Parts: sequence; structure tokens; C-alpha cells
Amino acid sequence: MEFLLGGASSMCAVLFTNPFDVLKTRQQLEGELIAKQHLKERAYKGIRQSVLTVIRTDGLRGLQKGLPAALLYQFSMNGVRLGTYQTAENLGWTKSTKNPSLTPLLSLFWGGCAGLASATASCPFYVVKTQLQAVTSGSYTARFQHHHSGTVAAFLNIFRQSGVRGLFRGYTATLARLVVGSSAQMSSFSACKEFFHRYEVFRESIVLTALASSTVAGFFTSVLMSPCDVVTTRMTNQAVSANGKGLLYRNIFDCFLKIYRAEGIHGYYKGFVPMYLRVAPHTMLNLTFWEFFKGLYERYGKR
Repeated sequence: MEFLLGGASSMCAVLFTNPFDVLKTRQQLEGELIAKQHLKERAYKGIRQSVLTVIRTDGLRGLQKGLPAALLYQFSMNGVRLGTYQTAENLGWTKSTKNPSLTPLLSLFWGGCAGLASATASCPFYVVKTQLQAVTSGSYTARFQHHHSGTVAAFLNIFRQSGVRGLFRGYTATLARLVVGSSAQMSSFSACKEFFHRYEVFRESIVLTALASSTVAGFFTSVLMSPCDVVTTRMTNQAVSANGKGLLYRNIFDCFLKIYRAEGIHGYYKGFVPMYLRVAPHTMLNLTFWEFFKGLYERYGKR
């Protein structure tokens, strides 16, 4: 039940935040391995221009590109992540009664473990989601686009070309992204929830506590996760050879190094604004729905 509640809450959240994920993906892929001063034209500069570009080239539906894959990704990723963390919390593994000072480290550790498990479960869906979001019918400055006709076709095309390995392209980057993001999100969310529970107004409202705690958690998640997120997007969307090997990046370290050499630190934070606009409300909605569903289950499901 813990895993089901986590997945359901995440699917509710992504219905509202997927457009920002599309914008983030487009910005991260624009001007790939091109220095900022050499990038003359940008189709996705800023939120307003990015939205207009997507609508102009792909219509309003373009803002929800890859939504079915995004729903599957969120269900598998957050179902496993939140379910694993909640299970550890229920068993008392995230808190130390003998040494309270260890509690933040335990939250960080189990948040990372939850991220590790979720990365493995959700990587194929992330690959498909990213490749679908990157495709546009207009002029586009990304190095490569995978022209899949839909979610099912994307899975079949990737599997035919590269086998199972293709569905786990960029797995190490996905792993780093989710371990860092999950550790930051879950530990900061737990710490904030414990802090806000000191005040009566928060103790009386599950939703208010979740909103306040997840707002802070979303900030830490965005700042720490952005470099790994850019690398994951680049590795996932790169062109591949006939035998399924990436043509641009050999591994996560090669990708980090090439981005830094070509684009500098700025390259690691491409798409940061839409990422924050996605991560912060998604964290808020996801964890709020999660707390709400858990409350409903506690109230009605155990009768």
C-alpha cells in the first residue's frame, strides 16, 4: 500500500507539472556542447519564449509531450522511492532514539537508498519520456531527435535498436540524479515536517504541514540535482551507433567533463528555471497528495 500511495500521488502531481518538464528538457538540449558566446540564436531562451516556441511549433498539446511516459515514470519512480522511504520510516530506521543527532544522517541515507531503488525501476520510462519530449516539428538546435510515433513505439524502437541496454541508457546518471535528489528531498522534507509540528496550526492540518515542508524540500532538490539532471538528459537523448553505443558521451564522467569544457559551469544549470518551476510545485503537490492519501488510508482503509 505504501508503494501504491506514493505512485498515485506522483501521477496526480505530474498532470500539472509536465509542461515545465518539457521546457526543461528543451532548454537542456539546446546548444549542446556549444559555448554560450557562440550560440547566436536560441529558440528556448527564458520561460516566456520557450512556451511560445513550443506552442508555435507543436501547438498547445506540445506542452504535454511525453505525458503517458511521464505518468509511467512517476508511478514507477516515486512509487518505489516514497514506498521504500515510508517503509523504512515505519520500521523506525530513519530515527535514532539513542543518539538523536544521527537522525538527519539516517534520513539522508534512507532517502539515498530509496533513490537507488527507484532509479533502477524507472530508468526505461525516463529514457522514453526524454526522447519524446525532445522531438519537435519546428526548427530545433538539439544535436539529435528520436522520431518515435508514441510511447509504445518508443519502447519497441529502442529495444530493437539497442536491446535492454538501450532502455537503461544513462542509468549511472539517472542513479546519481535520483540518489542526490531523493536524499535532499526526503531528508529536508522530514526535518521540516518535524520542525513545523512544533506549532499547533501545523499539527492540526496535514495539508498545511505538507505544503510548507515540501516547498523547502523542492528548493534544496532543485539546487543540488540540476547538474545531474542535465547530464541525464544529454546521455539519454544522444544519438547511438548501429550497435547501440552512444556517439557523444561514453559515460557519466565523460559527459560531465565535455559539458564543463564546452559550456562551463553554466552548462550544468541549463533549464534551471523551468526545472525549479517543475520540481518545487511537483514536490509540493506530490508530497501533499502523498500525505493526503496516507491520511485517507489511515482513516478509512484500515477499518
